[in-house]
Amino acid sequence: MKLRGYRGTDRGLLSGPWLAGELLGLPMANWPVLADPTEVPPPAGHDEELCVTDGAFVRYTDIDWVHRRARLEIGVHHGLSDVDTIVEEAVEHGFTGLNLRRLHGWVTPAARPGTPALTAAGFRREAVVPAATWFDGAPAAREIWGTIRHD
Repeated sequence: MKLRGYRGTDRGLLSGPWLAGELLGLPMANWPVLADPTEVPPPAGHDEELCVTDGAFVRYTDIDWVHRRARLEIGVHHGLSDVDTIVEEAVEHGFTGLNLRRLHGWVTPAARPGTPALTAAGFRREAVVPAATWFDGAPAAREIWGTIRHD
């Protein structure tokens, strides 16, 4: 599975039933029927990079080109069995393609994210922010997960 650059015809990949801003947004089984899907805007500036693959997008946002770090968001559309490969490709592109040294992102434990895939790609939990978001009718904690390139 290879990441490729975003094109306007890929717009359909940028919305789906996952939490906004998640490091690894997997489709949620209990997504409310009347809820609008989460939408990710197409890249609009020099601090964003958007890549796609079959059934998923990878977004690098808040890119700091001086300190070489970025926030990572991944959205998977359908039950791809190869989530591990998507996360690994995202890390590889961030470190080698964009020459970044650090990637980080938000994880909401209540949404049951694919943390084994994140751990396998080198991500570790760095911090817990209690009541950081509203999820399923109640405040929910969010975690910051990150990885660094080891030269």
